[in-house]
Amino acid sequence: MKRTAVLVFAALLLFAGCSQTPKVDYKVWYDWPERYLPEFNKIGEPAVQGVKTNIDLVDIDDTKDHFCVLFETTLKVRTEEEYNFTLTTDDGSRLYIDGELLIVNDGAHGPIEKKCSKVLSKGKHPIRIEFFDFDKGQSLVFRYSTPTIADRELNDKVLEKEDRASDRHGFVKPQVKEAYARFAEWKGDDEVVVFPILTDIHTAGRFSYKHIGYAKKAAYKFGADFMALLGDIGLNSYPATIDASYAREILNNTRNQMQKYDGIWIYAPGNHDWDGGEGEALSEEFLSDFFQKPWEEKAGGNLHLTPGKTYGYLDIPAKNFRVVFLNSEATGTKGTYYIFGEEQLEWLASVFEETPAETQVLLVCHWMPHPLGVWNAVSMNPVRKEPSSVMMDFLASWAEKVNIVGLFTGDAHVNFHRVDRGVNYYVTQGYGWVSPDLMLPGQKHAFFNYLESLCIDMIAVKPATREVHTFRIGAGGAEYDSEFGY
Repeated sequence: MKRTAVLVFAALLLFAGCSQTPKVDYKVWYDWPERYLPEFNKIGEPAVQGVKTNIDLVDIDDTKDHFCVLFETTLKVRTEEEYNFTLTTDDGSRLYIDGELLIVNDGAHGPIEKKCSKVLSKGKHPIRIEFFDFDKGQSLVFRYSTPTIADRELNDKVLEKEDRASDRHGFVKPQVKEAYARFAEWKGDDEVVVFPILTDIHTAGRFSYKHIGYAKKAAYKFGADFMALLGDIGLNSYPATIDASYAREILNNTRNQMQKYDGIWIYAPGNHDWDGGEGEALSEEFLSDFFQKPWEEKAGGNLHLTPGKTYGYLDIPAKNFRVVFLNSEATGTKGTYYIFGEEQLEWLASVFEETPAETQVLLVCHWMPHPLGVWNAVSMNPVRKEPSSVMMDFLASWAEKVNIVGLFTGDAHVNFHRVDRGVNYYVTQGYGWVSPDLMLPGQKHAFFNYLESLCIDMIAVKPATREVHTFRIGAGGAEYDSEFGY
């Protein structure tokens, strides 16, 4: 799906010194085999061309590897001054202003930032950016500033308008309604514990955090007891790792959407939530302060946070139900992903020990320790198996002592359910993508366009009959519902 902004020019006047055009023409060529930029006038007609609101790779289709893109636009300058341009790309790129080559960043490489400056007179100035991707990572960030204009993308004002418009996406209401109809029929007059899971939204493009707002609409419709965000909002994905302002924007946009919900959120960090801004790792204490503590007072003593850590539990006393949220990244230290530390397991044992016999316990975290909860067949190796067995052995040892509903996670970008030694293990897909030929037996994946569909699992539990039913909102629909006991 392509997004074309048709806006009144006057709405783009953000700064006194400059106004921007919303139009960025782009052309895409696929199957570019070389490790350097082409001569674009010699490679024939493009496979795809269109109009964007910014110079970036957002919403350009079918650009997995080996492609090149030509961007052209016009910057309208109202006051002459020096412009400072920054172009960061993986892989190669060139920047032309007024036909003058100012940045050469060619070749196959990881993210490299290049800067240049040029005095621009009042009037129109053509901008041309050439880009190619060889393989693996791909990114393009173009920004500029002047003595009177703060650092910005080409059309920040347009992005703000798109942001507001995304609140009105028409696909949300019918997809929630369809899932709710299945839920209402299953529920009948029984008491349930129900909540939506959001996970891996970092793979849903520039406005990924908007899907938190969409999930809020579903939570209200279903009468959710709380909402669960199971990590990977995207802080250690480029460019958040090197751009502190971009990382802060992700943090603020995500929490702002969360705060629009009147109820309680629980948050379990993912491996893409740690390193935000210029390569600095965020602490557990920071993430807890930012994503967990804001709901502590609202929970009225039912939200129990572990000081300085990102694990705890939420009690729903009226339903004799406890939800434990874990940190599946050990201490959050860079490089220790997919580990449950001894300190956390000792804490969890103490929680199990003091849990009343009649209370049922559901656990959530980002990473699935079950061997099928891996990215793909390639990542099935002994390094991943060892930490998996630690948590699975631990839960199996408690399965006959505590009413464990199951462990529910994201991360793997697949859907599956397994029972292992009396414990339910359930993975919800989230917004990520995984190659079909690398999926393990028994896993499923719903392919969808996040601009046209949701990907939310509503988890519903009937404590009286010990039944669980998941209801897929959006991607895959009823085909991806699950039902099991405990």
